[in-house]
Amino acid sequence: MIRKTICFLVCLSAICAFALPKSWDSIFKTNEEANYASAKISGNVRLGKYTHYKNVQPVSFKVDSEVFSFAVSGNMTVPAEVIEKGDFFSVCNTTKEAWISYFGDPETYGKEDLVVHVAGVDLACGDILYAVGDIKIKFFNKKAQDEWNRKYEKGEKYKRELLVNFRREEQEHRATIRDNSSQFKDPRDGQVYRTIKIEGREWFAQNVNYDVPGHSWCYEDKDNYCVRSGRLYDLEGARKACPEGWHLPRDREWQDMLTGLTQCYDGVDKCGAFASKLKATTGWHGGGGTDEYGFTVFSSGYRKMIGSKTVRYEDMGEYAGFWSSQNGRNETIWLWAMGRMSDQMVRQLVNNKGNAYSVRCINGN
Repeated sequence: MIRKTICFLVCLSAICAFALPKSWDSIFKTNEEANYASAKISGNVRLGKYTHYKNVQPVSFKVDSEVFSFAVSGNMTVPAEVIEKGDFFSVCNTTKEAWISYFGDPETYGKEDLVVHVAGVDLACGDILYAVGDIKIKFFNKKAQDEWNRKYEKGEKYKRELLVNFRREEQEHRATIRDNSSQFKDPRDGQVYRTIKIEGREWFAQNVNYDVPGHSWCYEDKDNYCVRSGRLYDLEGARKACPEGWHLPRDREWQDMLTGLTQCYDGVDKCGAFASKLKATTGWHGGGGTDEYGFTVFSSGYRKMIGSKTVRYEDMGEYAGFWSSQNGRNETIWLWAMGRMSDQMVRQLVNNKGNAYSVRCINGN
């Protein structure tokens, strides 16, 4: 069952003549719980193919994942130059993931438990999400479709468009961050990572997605999760994940990174609530953060070893943890982690080096 949370989203952009709503509550004014959850796309994502592209891109796809079962069509705002680079369509069809904004618990329609009160849909293409506007939804279950037609299709159309505009403001903010970042191409497999400089040190601003056989995994062993959130590594894999010239950050370097971003020099435990500024604007249950620093932490979850053979994937949408290497001769290994409800990024002592977490790299030896 998808975990529920009240979603209080923070508006990222400057206030214009008519201010955008600052929370779901101000848009929908409902007593139901607002949720934001990942859903699998079945079949292909259909996008229009033209000789010359406009910024508005028609799109359609089918969502068939747990309590979501419907077809979606509408329009995305995508810069023409992004599409014309040539691999945009293939990236969307490799990721095959949507994020659904919705209200309430699933209800029973015939023999199916489904969510019908859908407030919005974002399409994931790699690690970028695009809000789908002018949205039309067709449920495969007739009773669910009747409920949608009767209660939400026309009655909340205007509210759904407000939410789309809200999402696009967030996505434009992320685009600005990407444009102000540098890139590094991993010579081992050709993957390109966004990087940012923090007080003169260059960091990966995306999770590493380099395959270390036997020591790295995609969440739930599904390739599409690696595209957005990178791979999960045990300690041995984490030590091999970074390319030559880069390394797994030492515990001291994580602390320096947070100090450099926050400009708070009293210790990270005294720097106030800065976790939301580290989090990606989407990819967390209930929404996300503001990604103010451009560090873009997605909730990647982790791979948990239970005994010697049993594996369980946990907390996608709720948690993100990053490996560090030991300082000097100190053999203690720490994780730097945050949770959905946390105000800070904190150190956690590693209790099982076979568990798998995310990796970021820092330039230099």
